[in-house]
Amino acid sequence: MSFSVRRRGFARALVGIAIATVMLPAPLASATTGSDAGSTGSLQSSGLADAVNPDWMGRLPDGAGLAGLSLPGTHDTMASGASVFAQTQDADLPSQLRAGVRAVDIRTRHFRNVFPIHHGVEYLNSNFTDVVVALTDFLSAHPTESIVMRLKEEYTPAENTRSYADTLNWYIDENPGTRDRLREHLWRPSAGYSGGLPRLGEARGKIVVLRDFDAVAWPGPRFGDASMAIQDTYELTGPADIGRKWELIRAQFERARTGSPDILFINHLSATGNPAALVTGTVPVTVARGVPGVVGILPRTEEYLKADGPGRLGAVMADFPTAELVTEIIEQNFR
Repeated sequence: MSFSVRRRGFARALVGIAIATVMLPAPLASATTGSDAGSTGSLQSSGLADAVNPDWMGRLPDGAGLAGLSLPGTHDTMASGASVFAQTQDADLPSQLRAGVRAVDIRTRHFRNVFPIHHGVEYLNSNFTDVVVALTDFLSAHPTESIVMRLKEEYTPAENTRSYADTLNWYIDENPGTRDRLREHLWRPSAGYSGGLPRLGEARGKIVVLRDFDAVAWPGPRFGDASMAIQDTYELTGPADIGRKWELIRAQFERARTGSPDILFINHLSATGNPAALVTGTVPVTVARGVPGVVGILPRTEEYLKADGPGRLGAVMADFPTAELVTEIIEQNFR
């Protein structure tokens, strides 16, 4: 397929997004304009960019296992500033890290032997080098911290002359913009590694990759292997289906509280109405914050955490997390 044909196809997709945004159904239009919005439905800022929790892992002992912690996380971490159907965050990556986020979801398309960052078809105006620079700048300034990074191959590969794993190794070993940074800050298992996530002492100042791509040999845990338990039901039929999603989230929290500390429980608060989002108005922001008459996932989660007492939560992957939610998840590690 020629570049001009691909470009026309992408342009048509953007036109479709623009038209869909103009023709928003009532629930989404209310969320977008902020009308009838109290605790739900508004596109007001989450306030996450104003939160300051940059060194909270420094309060934990080296012997603490990463899998046994409560980790604030973001789903589709780089999707701030995207279209209304793809946007999942309103704070950039440095702001998320400063606020206390320690589990990130990085989705890379393999295109022309490099990694542009995508959410599905939509390019998010950043590339893997930008991610590496942000993560390693933060870890250099805050060496007590560790970042768990799901690295996922996203959308359709095109015009490559090598495998995804080979391109990743190029970033690690050859690319001048990332090689020195990753040599210092990429966690590699020590001899005798038997699976799972490391202890915090071993992982301080490091990025721990959860591999969500094909590779013949890649050291460390694979996303979804036996060292993890994942809740990621992400397609809803409409706003009324948010209650069903919440029950899945709540059940995963309960499993994390009682499960093995060696298993990383990953709980996605995120969901959307694909493929019927245009019809129902069920997009990431309406699921997260709710619409008039339907309480969103974020206020349900905040209420649950305040009422249910202490306990390990695992990695909590949220869309548009508030400063209050991130702080509450962090504090679960010290109660």
